[in-house]
Amino acid sequence: MLGRPVMTSAQKRWSLIAFLILTAGICLHTAVVKKPLNYSVVTNAAGNILGGHNPYAPQPALDFFKYSPLAGLLTVPFSLLRDEVGLFLFIFFQYWLFFWGFQRWARSAGCPLDMRISYLLVAAFSVLFDTTVAIQNAQVNAGILGLMLLAAAQYAENKPVRSGLLLSLAANLKLFPFTLGLCLLMGFRKKYWAAFWGGLVLWFTLPAAAVGWSRNLELLKQWAGLMSWDQARSLDMLDLASFLELHLGWSSWWREPLALLVGVAIGLTTLYLFRGRQNSLLYRFLLPVNGLYILLFSYLSESPTSILAVAAIFLIGIEALEAESHRRIFWFVWAGSLALVPLFYSDLVPRTWNVWAQAVNLNTIGYVWTAVACLFLIIRHARRPAAVLQEDPVPI
Repeated sequence: MLGRPVMTSAQKRWSLIAFLILTAGICLHTAVVKKPLNYSVVTNAAGNILGGHNPYAPQPALDFFKYSPLAGLLTVPFSLLRDEVGLFLFIFFQYWLFFWGFQRWARSAGCPLDMRISYLLVAAFSVLFDTTVAIQNAQVNAGILGLMLLAAAQYAENKPVRSGLLLSLAANLKLFPFTLGLCLLMGFRKKYWAAFWGGLVLWFTLPAAAVGWSRNLELLKQWAGLMSWDQARSLDMLDLASFLELHLGWSSWWREPLALLVGVAIGLTTLYLFRGRQNSLLYRFLLPVNGLYILLFSYLSESPTSILAVAAIFLIGIEALEAESHRRIFWFVWAGSLALVPLFYSDLVPRTWNVWAQAVNLNTIGYVWTAVACLFLIIRHARRPAAVLQEDPVPI
């Protein structure tokens, strides 16, 4: 740990107020000025679910609704409000769900944001740009990642039931958190297993209480039909296979085999670290690795999902703070991740730069850059004396 001054109560209070004002301003600007069409996607889906229509059918001038029936029902309260009010509350809630989850996860990873000003500043720069890009698109990715962060923190805090329920909820709403859920199964905590699998059953059947069993089954079939068709729908996603096919003409036949191979490798490594009780390494890097895995290998990887890279970017910044040598290199890598992933897709750069970044799929290059840096950090921490086997006081 660095010998930096610990934050005072006044600094914590004013930091919270500053974040509250900043996020409220961003959400207000998004709701009143930007008015992203994605909000109409979720509100239309809510109306279609309640009205007996197919929420997964094409909507004029709108993207497809790609979330679960439960996700659609959860947006009903927002859809009943005036659009500007509903949109503001929809994204403001997600902002703070994400920040709550992030600070809880950062503490479990050994980087408590409320203890050191330096940690808080690195976190602010690491997450604010990408979170804002996601929020301004009015999608649910910020909220989904918030649930994943909370679940990872709960697991590290020896609360496996809460962790399992949160991760199963996140996986129900938008599928990709399932990878983190499977990794945590490698800890073989019986309570987590019961909560995760039981939670999946609960969340997938819960909409039946509102729309009936047959209607819920119909909605699940419609969702499955959309997602299976969507898998081969477009080439403009940001996963590694799409990038290589689009820019180099490589065939993407290897997408699924390589994704499976890398996923198995991550799972086996997780099992090895659990068996070796290297908890500090697991709790710091497991969630960032899962986020980068999804971005590089999921066919649903797109610019609003780049928020999944923020945990890894944050850890690179923390390494720059804590490293005893080569700090300038780590700061350069951290700045490179910020530039390649969120910055060029934000409103902070000229519009021509933004268009160029999207044309060359700059995010994908940023994901690879950040993933290589994260892998280096894992190896670096694994070799440290502090990363030796440690006992887990709670039976698994």
